Amino acid sequence: MLRITGGYLAGRTISSLPGEDTRPPLTRVREAVANILNPYVEDAAVLDLFAGTGSFSFELLSRGAKSAVLIDKNPKAVQVLRKNAAKLGVEHLVEIVKADALQMIAIFEKSGDLFDIIMVAPPYFTGLDRASMEKLASGAILSPSGIVVLQQSRKERFNEAYGSLVLKKTYRYGDTRISTYVQGTEG
Repeated sequence: MLRITGGYLAGRTISSLPGEDTRPPLTRVREAVANILNPYVEDAAVLDLFAGTGSFSFELLSRGAKSAVLIDKNPKAVQVLRKNAAKLGVEHLVEIVKADALQMIAIFEKSGDLFDIIMVAPPYFTGLDRASMEKLASGAILSPSGIVVLQQSRKERFNEAYGSLVLKKTYRYGDTRISTYVQGTEG
C-alpha cells in the first residue's frame, strides 16, 4: 500500500500493482516532487503519461490540482487506477485512459488540450523516457507557464533541452533522477 503524503487526502492509502512491471515512486520521491511542483499545482490540469498506480496524480490532486488525465496501456494498471480513484473519492476529477502514452500525446496535440503539469515516469531503460520527451518537444500540449517532470534512473541519459522544453533543474534521490522542464527557446 502507498500512502498519500500531503494535502486533504494525506494519510490515505492506495493500492499498488503486484509484480515488477510497475514501479511506483518511493514515498520520499513522490513527496519531493509534490513539493517541487507546489508553485504549479493550484488548479492545475495534470497529465500522467505512464500512470501505473496513479500515485503522482493522486498526490497532486490532494494538494490542489483540479483534474488529472491518467494514461496507462497495462489493463491491470487501469483497473488499479480506477480502484484507487474510487477509494479516494476523486473519480470526478480524473479521466483514466487505457492507451499508449506516445499516441495520446499526438491526440492531445490535435485536440488542442493543454496541461499545466505533465508527468513522464515510464519504466526505466525502455527508451520511453526519451521518446516521450521528443514527442513533447514542441510544447504544444504544455500550458505556457506549465512544467514537465521526467523521472528516470540516474544511469539513463537526459538532455538539457528537448525542442522548446528547456531543463529547469535536476534532483537526485538514490537511483532516481527527477528533471524539470519548462517552455524556453531551443538551444
